[in-house]
Amino acid sequence: MFAINWKKVLLSLSISSVVLLIMSFVMLKLSIYLFPVLTMEYLSPVFRSAGKMDWLYYVHPLIISIALLWFWERYKGIFSGPCILRAFEVALVYGIVAMIPVLWLTFSAIDVSLQMILTWLLYGFIQAFAAGIVFAKLNP
Repeated sequence: MFAINWKKVLLSLSISSVVLLIMSFVMLKLSIYLFPVLTMEYLSPVFRSAGKMDWLYYVHPLIISIALLWFWERYKGIFSGPCILRAFEVALVYGIVAMIPVLWLTFSAIDVSLQMILTWLLYGFIQAFAAGIVFAKLNP
């Protein structure tokens, strides 16, 4: 088996969660200005209006950080090269293995545009890349 350095793991988890939370706010604000038509799509009845479930949005960075950290701890030995390349590989694997299948189902079951699905894919890739950088630097 392998030994886990819990201090590194918890530090990586904490920092990646904060980084992803900040990124989600920044990307949300940017998307409003960069994709105003797409932003209007969120007013569709397909989506919940703001309310009692909003806290789930703010917990998402922690949830994704936990999942990506588990993946990192399990498979970091197969990623080689500089930090940026390792983070890119993690993001690519996450995008292909997790994001594409779930977004395929979402697109086939919910009335959302292909543009929205593609922005979600890009957003997920960027999140995984950012978390991958944190993990590769703090917990190689």
